[in-house]
Amino acid sequence: MADNAKRVAKNTLALYFRMLFLLLVSLFTVRVVLQSLGVSDYGLYNVVGGFVGLFGFFSGTLTNAAQRYFAIHLALRDWDHLNKTFSLILGIILAFSLLVLVISETAGLWFVINKMTIPEGRMTAAIIVYELSVVSFIIIMIASPLTALLVADENLSIYAIVSVIEGLFKLLIAYALMIFQCDKLILYAGLLFLVTMIVQGFFLLYCKRQYPALRVHFYREYTEYKGIFSYINWNVIGAIAQILKGQGVNIIMNIFFGPAINASRGIAFTINGVVSSFSQNFMKAVDPQIIKSYAEKDKDKFQFILITASKLSYFLLFAISLPLIFNVDYILRLWLGTLPEFVNIFVILVLVDAWLTALTDPLGTGVQAVGKVKAYQILVGGTSLLNLPISYALLYYYEIPWIPFVVGICLSFMMGNLRIYISHRLYPIDRILYIREVYFKVFATSAVVIGIGYHFFSNACDLSGLVVNATAVLLISFTAIIIVGLNSKERQLVFRMLPIQRFFHRWYEIFMRVRK
Repeated sequence: MADNAKRVAKNTLALYFRMLFLLLVSLFTVRVVLQSLGVSDYGLYNVVGGFVGLFGFFSGTLTNAAQRYFAIHLALRDWDHLNKTFSLILGIILAFSLLVLVISETAGLWFVINKMTIPEGRMTAAIIVYELSVVSFIIIMIASPLTALLVADENLSIYAIVSVIEGLFKLLIAYALMIFQCDKLILYAGLLFLVTMIVQGFFLLYCKRQYPALRVHFYREYTEYKGIFSYINWNVIGAIAQILKGQGVNIIMNIFFGPAINASRGIAFTINGVVSSFSQNFMKAVDPQIIKSYAEKDKDKFQFILITASKLSYFLLFAISLPLIFNVDYILRLWLGTLPEFVNIFVILVLVDAWLTALTDPLGTGVQAVGKVKAYQILVGGTSLLNLPISYALLYYYEIPWIPFVVGICLSFMMGNLRIYISHRLYPIDRILYIREVYFKVFATSAVVIGIGYHFFSNACDLSGLVVNATAVLLISFTAIIIVGLNSKERQLVFRMLPIQRFFHRWYEIFMRVRK
């Protein structure tokens, strides 16, 4: 357990350095891009460029399947089966890429031209953005088994380094937007496409060198693909649900409100992406441990990791995002200058939704490790599928832009409870223990921090006030998490993972003596 904790800590720290750098990059580039493109073109890029993401349901499912199979094969050091699985998944992705290309250039292009709300005179730019997005999506999809292999092997340091380099390229793109006088929407899309080519090309060269035992063979018999298809069949439901919740809702908001609202939503999800990377990076480091502990049939370790990961993934996101929620108006004005309409409300709602998702997200990884995903996807994925039709129906009658976010929050809470129910039936995980250790402690910790933080450390008016508020909320969060949120075994694990573990361990010992 100690070696696993150290490896998780090493990978988590590498991903955190990546995240902190990308946070600074995002804070700068989004402001520059928004000012350079304007609210309308920025929203146009988000909705048209993101339209291609509707096809991501299949590639995302295959990537998750690849990571599961790769992790199991790597745990057993079985390169023969890993090579076969890699080849089969790559073959499926190549076939799907051809299908995406055909649909994108027919029905997809027709929808963009005829159904989406495009400002007058911007149709040519919108089509160019769309075409570049299609090609970028296909390139990323074809390279996805390589990144899945890196994550499954817990080789996340290089993943973090490449992301930092990608961030540097985006800084150069922001600079180019400021100095070049041309159609900046087309320039922005073209330069992002170039960065995609460079990054995915690097992953190809690195994996070829890092894994010399990796070999690709193409299989023509359908029976060879049957096992993978049987695994992904039901996962497609959940993948489609996530895509419709993201890009599907983005499209209907464009239809009802136009690209300006898409700009606000794009900013909110940019912030959510940066902040959520705290818990997502932690889960990238923990996911292989969940899968490998199940493959090794270590039930106690499997359950301990699931419970601990659920709490830590939530607490990491909660502690970082709460100062932002408490001071959202000042932070957005400081960052963007002029605020697009509804952006502050969108930011708060999307972060609350992310809290609920992070809370039970590790249980989904546990289901993937077991491989019995039918009931899980029917219940959890089916519930998530309700997001788009419910949002559309409510928008049709009320036309209030934040309605889809509230619908998402309600459904995320329902999905969390369904994950617990399904996990109890599959593993089985102790449902009562999970609710007591995760739900009760998380909600108690959150209530304490929100009650104190909102009353004393919210609504900053200047930079010094923001620093004081954020620092105070982080300290209150950390203290409440250690005392209320974690049990003794989890505290010991956290202290071992922290690079300054001796300091915090000594602090905790003093506190316990004082309390006694």
